[in-house]
This record gives sequence, structure tokens and C-alpha cells, in this order.
Amino acid sequence: MNITVREEERDEYDPQHAVPTDHGRYYIDPACDLDDPNRMKISVTNAIDQHMIEALAPAAARDTAIWLMDNLPAANRAAADPDDMEEFIRLAKVQYRVQWGKKADLGSRVHGIAEAINLGAPYIPDEEAAPFVNAYLQFLADFGVDIRRDIKAAECTVLNRTIPYGGTSDIWTDLRFNGPTSPIIPRFKPRAVPADPIPTPSGLWLVDIKTSLTKPASAVYDDNVMQLAALRHAEVALVCPPECRYGETEHHDDSHEFEVPEFVGTAILNLRTNGYGFVPLPADAAAFKAFCGLLPVAHYVHGLEMRGFKPIQPPKKTTTRKDAA
Repeated sequence: MNITVREEERDEYDPQHAVPTDHGRYYIDPACDLDDPNRMKISVTNAIDQHMIEALAPAAARDTAIWLMDNLPAANRAAADPDDMEEFIRLAKVQYRVQWGKKADLGSRVHGIAEAINLGAPYIPDEEAAPFVNAYLQFLADFGVDIRRDIKAAECTVLNRTIPYGGTSDIWTDLRFNGPTSPIIPRFKPRAVPADPIPTPSGLWLVDIKTSLTKPASAVYDDNVMQLAALRHAEVALVCPPECRYGETEHHDDSHEFEVPEFVGTAILNLRTNGYGFVPLPADAAAFKAFCGLLPVAHYVHGLEMRGFKPIQPPKKTTTRKDAA
């Protein structure tokens, strides 16, 4: 499978060893030689995108409709001239990608500041990201997380070489709870199913941060479970100097790697402008099996080359003497 790295799309917020390609994000395994076909490992979220394809169209339609309503006077003016209308439609068709890009950029900045907080490093204040950062600080305070004592890793690249795939885990942190289970916040209790206490053992937790300007703090999706399961079942974690951020060094000696530890729990941390929601999820063996089932689909699709498939000419009809008579 030929995967082309898009050098022009590399970003300062890209995780270590991650690269943008013509088929989405991949990770470069620094332990592999440059000509090793296993050097490029598909990212967890890239593989899960194969499961989320059906949700993309409604999401794109929603953001396009919101942009259209915000630009309704311009749409009415464009409707009077066919050329203007064609240009307006061309502009409207790309707006969902523009909006998704803005959301992704904001999320990356929030992640970057959260990483700086976890590492005790300085960061540049960001007015747009500030409400989410405040929500993160509130989570740390509410859950009694001491950064020096409890945060074991932040924005850590993980790889599974057996499957294979790569990903980035946001936080590994020790959490302490009052008992083996925790009650649901009353305003979030579901009506249709029993609101049983959720298992919350004390110990090392794998936590993935999600940001949104529109979704509630209780929002979780089935792909979140598979994402956490994939990160949980990775084999090794990598720590490396800045120069190997994009896998630019040939020798694995530049990266220190160690086994991914056992986690007592996994959770999504939804950061919002008005607070947060910490949602434990069962990223178990069944979730991991489901994720692994997506990998062959993703690899097959990424390896397809469809440009050579075109309509063919019909068979030439031969004329017999009988037909001519």
C-alpha cells in the first residue's frame, strides 16, 4: 500500500510521530527502517472513520445549513444571477470543512494547553480556548488530581506493532474514588434505562479529552469506546526529543519506549465552555475486537486505486452473410 505524506499539511499541534497523508493520519514507527513496509501505522481515529462514514453527511449538512442561514442575504442576492449563484454554491460546498477545521484547531489548542499544564510548562494565553482550559482546571480540582503526583503521561504516542496501529493518549492519571462505584450526576440520569452506579475503581486511568461548542457535557458515542479500547490495548508508549516529532530520525535510539501499563478504568473528559463531564466507558476486550475489525476495512479502502476503472466499449458486432441477406 502506497501512503504519501502530505508535507505541506504538517502542523505544530500534530502528535509526536504522527504525519498527515493522502489517506488521513498515520504514525511513523521509529523502530522500523525507512524501507520497512510496516513503518507507517494507521491512526486509531483514522481507522474508526470507516465506522463513522454514515454520520459525516448529516454533520456536513448541518454545518452547511448553519452557514447558509448566517449568509442568507448574500444567498438571496446571488439567486438573481446564475454566475453569482454558481460561485455562492461553490463557496457553500466547502464551508463544512472550514468549520470542521476551525473546531479541530480549537481542540488542538486546548489539548496543547492541557499538556502544558500537565507538564508544568508555560503556555501562551488563548482567549478562545480559556473557557475549556478553566473547565479542565476545575476537573483537576474536583477530582483531587495533583499534577506532580498523579499525572503519569500527557499526549503520549502509543503503538501496537502486532495489529498494527498508532495513536495518542491524552492523559494517564491516578484517580481516587470513595468506593468501587460512583453515582451519575442527577441531571444526566437516563430515563429509559436503570441509572446504576458506574464502576470507578481507584488507580491509573486512561482519559481522552473531547471539546465541543455545541454538544452537552454528557455526549458520548460508540466510537469513543472503540478509541479508548485501542489506546488501552496498545503495546508500547514512546517518549522522544522534539527532533523526532515527525519521525525524521532514522534510528530508534532517539526514542525511549516502554510498555503501556494496565489501566483500572478509561473515560472521556468532555470539556465545555460552561463546565465538564467525566464519563467512564467500558473499553473492554469486546470494544477492542470491534476496533480491530475496522482495520482491514481501512487498509483495504486506503489501498484501492479506482482511477483505472472506466466504462468499456461494447463488443464489436460481427455481420454474417445471413444477416446481410
